[in-house]
Amino acid sequence: MKGILSSVFLVFLTTLCANSQTDTALVDVNFKFTDGLYVDAEQLRTNRPEVRFNILAGNLIVQEEDFLLKVENLHPQGRPDMPLPLDKVDFMVVNGLPYIQAYQDEERDFTVYSGLRVRGKLCYFAYSQNQADTILIKAYNPVNGIPFRQQNVVRDREQLVEKVLDLTNGEVVDYNLDNLLQLFEEDPALIKSLTSLPEEEAQKRLQRCLLIYDDRHPIYLPAAEPLTN
Repeated sequence: MKGILSSVFLVFLTTLCANSQTDTALVDVNFKFTDGLYVDAEQLRTNRPEVRFNILAGNLIVQEEDFLLKVENLHPQGRPDMPLPLDKVDFMVVNGLPYIQAYQDEERDFTVYSGLRVRGKLCYFAYSQNQADTILIKAYNPVNGIPFRQQNVVRDREQLVEKVLDLTNGEVVDYNLDNLLQLFEEDPALIKSLTSLPEEEAQKRLQRCLLIYDDRHPIYLPAAEPLTN
């Protein structure tokens, strides 16, 4: 995947070479990633994008309050005939915040990226998406109120999708109790505190436990690279 982007933008990327920096910083809510396009989580950990936005043109919408980035198209400036293959870009960073590719909005022809709301070794992101849902429809007798016919109907319904990204390996899993217990494997105390609770109460504390885990298990990445011409 990396080779595809490199071949498309080779003439532009030659201007982006810079001396590597060894300074690292703690990844938390204040950490700033370098703006640009990243092929995968491995590249995101380097904090060095494959392509910077300053050499690109195209159409994108940033909804900061909703942690959403909607991209219609991107291409090198002056070269609309060289569209960027968005399916090869797992992450985009805008104003220091990473957005991970979430889904393709076929109706509006957007590639939708979701912002990482919690940033650390384990990152949390969430977005709403129309998904097929099976609904049981019943017809009732108006006289006695007893259903006389029922049928399962599949309809699109907006649902909240919650995910966790393991920044160390790029794995993305559903945000639920079972998955977080596995991700907390190296923190027995945290696991014990969750498993000692009723399941409903444990579910309510997942967000807090995720923050505690990131605090106890910090990850450090290279500091953001200044933009140079």
